[in-house]
Amino acid sequence: MSSLPVFAARPTAPAIPAREVLPRGAVALVLAALVLLWALPPVLAYQSPPWDNVEELFWAQRFQWGYYKHPPLPTWIMAVLVRLAGPEPWLTYVAGVGCGAGALYLLWRWARECMPPQRALLAVVLASLVAYHLPRTVVFNHNTVQLLPLAGYWWMLWRTLCRGDARPRHWIALGVFAALSLLTKYSAVVQFAVGALLLMQAGRWREPRIWRGLALAAAVALVLLSPHLYWALTHTDQTLGYAAASVEGHGHRHHRTLQLRQQLGMQIGRLLPMLVVVALAFALRPRASTPPASTGTAAADALRAEDRRFLAWAAFGPVVLVLVTITLLGTKAHGHWFTTFFLPLPLWLAMRVPGLDAEHWRPRRWAVLLAAAGLFHAVGAIGGAWAEGGGEARRGHITRGSLPSQQIADRLQAVWHAHVPDRPLPLLVGDTWFAGAVALKLGPPVQLWIDGEERTSPWIAPGALEREGGMVVILDTQPFQSEWPTLETRLAQTDCQGRIEVPWAEGSTRTVSMRWGLVLPHEQAAAGDRCAADPAQSR
Repeated sequence: MSSLPVFAARPTAPAIPAREVLPRGAVALVLAALVLLWALPPVLAYQSPPWDNVEELFWAQRFQWGYYKHPPLPTWIMAVLVRLAGPEPWLTYVAGVGCGAGALYLLWRWARECMPPQRALLAVVLASLVAYHLPRTVVFNHNTVQLLPLAGYWWMLWRTLCRGDARPRHWIALGVFAALSLLTKYSAVVQFAVGALLLMQAGRWREPRIWRGLALAAAVALVLLSPHLYWALTHTDQTLGYAAASVEGHGHRHHRTLQLRQQLGMQIGRLLPMLVVVALAFALRPRASTPPASTGTAAADALRAEDRRFLAWAAFGPVVLVLVTITLLGTKAHGHWFTTFFLPLPLWLAMRVPGLDAEHWRPRRWAVLLAAAGLFHAVGAIGGAWAEGGGEARRGHITRGSLPSQQIADRLQAVWHAHVPDRPLPLLVGDTWFAGAVALKLGPPVQLWIDGEERTSPWIAPGALEREGGMVVILDTQPFQSEWPTLETRLAQTDCQGRIEVPWAEGSTRTVSMRWGLVLPHEQAAAGDRCAADPAQSR
């Protein structure tokens, strides 16, 4: 990164002359259509939601300044939606894809300010093909939600540094987006570090204008962050402890090298649809011997050069910083860490790669590229939901999306009513995903006690299981088995136990193999009622 030319903003920002290529609002409408395209197939195909979606639906029962694993913003979003429509899995699909589409809209707004509208449109098309930006957003989690504020962060950082006419409102917006990014996940500090390195490399930190703007942005961010920071410092065993545990090092050099290769391969795979379309655009470029004449002024050309330098830092800085860190320190890395790192990359590609001068494209070339992008979206959205929702069952593969959670819920309900016929099941104890997916099918009256630990489910009143009764469930089917040790202790303390076996999915030879334990309500147990497993109900 240090080899990049010195970055310096111009005092003025000459507009890049270019005609509009789409009616006002057309990009927003296309992105809304993509939300439906990606969110609807999981609604129709999944029998059970992904792990993180289940987790957020149950965390959303309470507004807090922080939660067991992460800062609060994603859960706040889901909490509002749950209060409007109930704890429905489809909310998580729409909200997740909506965050990805919202990030693409901010990228469009940013691109329109630094390149012709034709290239801005191409940049958004390319960005939509990155697996992290739409395909993987059906999983509603902190990485997905963070796409939206970090897209705003990079836009406002560019706006304040690359344009001499930046106003206080732009610095305030920078502080807001930075705070929202941290209120989503602490990994935002990686991209903040890249921004700081950019300032130092360019010598911009010496400018009074920059210092005043950064002080304003930092003050705004601190005001928004202060309640959560206080909560995090008084609950260090939760979000901060989880963050520290997630970056434990491997130490061994062989593991570091292997992990680096694996991560590089994974990220290339998740960029592959975009890279294919870029390669197609390059292959379809005209073979003219003379390039088209530039319509911009010298000042505009210089400005675009500075934009390219900024985009190079934004596009590659976070990836390089993380890869260097995990290589040198042996830090354990996960693929989802890179979710937000590629937001500026399509803008850089549209500005730098030969053959992507979209302002000179003919309609036929646009048609080919848009058709290829549309094909990727249609096949990815429908095919991915079909495979996860049970399409792989005939090949012996089981997925979280094909778990027959409704059938399991019906069986557990029958077991409960066989022993406690006069009241509904109040509480289910189990791991987040399996027990949570079943609890969603049992209905809102059923509370989920995640892992049977108090800190993971603060909405469960102390002693609720002993007073009201409930059931403990443990999934034994690999590779989705429940592994939390507390669950075994809770199961051993139940009044009776049994086992349920059902086919995992239609056409699959794999089964859901689970153990259950039942705790009688205190009044019933005090009256001397006995609880014994009923083979007719448990098999």
